[in-house]
Amino acid sequence: MPSFKCRDMGMDDNFEIIDDNGEELIKIVELHAKNSHNLKEISPEMMGNIKKAIKDDDNCGTSCSDYA
Repeated sequence: MPSFKCRDMGMDDNFEIIDDNGEELIKIVELHAKNSHNLKEISPEMMGNIKKAIKDDDNCGTSCSDYA
């Protein structure tokens, strides 16, 4: 599932989001950047960095076997 953390972009911010829809996740990250970091516009370069910082972890980790 796609996830994003501001800290992965070098920000001193605890914002994290996980969403099953990558496009929705990007929209929410954009809103967060504009509202919390006072960015008026997301440049193409910054959007590229945001997309690189998105992790897509399709497995749920080692604890999954505990529930199988």
